[in-house]
Amino acid sequence: MTDPDRTPDPAAVTRQLPMGCAVIYRHFGSPDYAEALRAITRERQQQLLIGNDPELAEQTGADGVHFARDPDVAGPIEWREKHPDWIITMAGLKTGIYTAPLDSLDALFVSSVFPSRSPTAGTPISVAGLKERAARLPVPIIALGGVNAGTGFTLIGSGVSGLASIEGLIMDVKKEQTESGHRFVIATQAGEAELTLARVKDGIFNANHTFTPRALRGQGVAGKLYAAMVADAKQEEYKIIPGCPYIEVKFKRHPEDRDAVGV
Repeated sequence: MTDPDRTPDPAAVTRQLPMGCAVIYRHFGSPDYAEALRAITRERQQQLLIGNDPELAEQTGADGVHFARDPDVAGPIEWREKHPDWIITMAGLKTGIYTAPLDSLDALFVSSVFPSRSPTAGTPISVAGLKERAARLPVPIIALGGVNAGTGFTLIGSGVSGLASIEGLIMDVKKEQTESGHRFVIATQAGEAELTLARVKDGIFNANHTFTPRALRGQGVAGKLYAAMVADAKQEEYKIIPGCPYIEVKFKRHPEDRDAVGV
């Protein structure tokens, strides 16, 4: 889900997401990125929903609309009749009851599950509260609020149909200097993922260790570290010895990287 403050360049963020993800563009009155996001999401086989603006969704050829919370479910009901092929979702009520059926929705976003930086997050409902809603509400539930690479795995078995995030799933890779050389690191609530390089001599480093916390394995985290290392080596003009088995395998799979930065 985009946000003008926390994702000021939604096009760049969208390009970082895995193929097949859905993007909800919340433009808050400034729909400048709508056409660009439609082009990017088509290219990357991603679905695009427009936040609370069905007219813009029609204009851009989006896959659907994500509506603001409404106990009457008026928007989803109206636009489901007009566009039965759309993906239609809505933000779930934090208090109160729904006064209309939810069968016009493909999913309901329930938040905030965990503590969140969002100004509208409110008190977290916890995994237990999410499970209760998932069991009670007659519609697929999407978990939102504080969902990131460290907390997402705790929702396995909660009954939710998916996860949503504004910034938590965008894992920033940082380069840090160490006593022996430098490392690339991604910090998450599940722990740090890192790729370390030890200086062998001027212009040559040994990529000797890669680690990903168990909860993050299989999510492409190590690949992000590898990509950051290759990009940095090209920019800083140093060579890499594949001392770690993971790096050795990556070089075999990507001979173009080995030729560019390998020893």
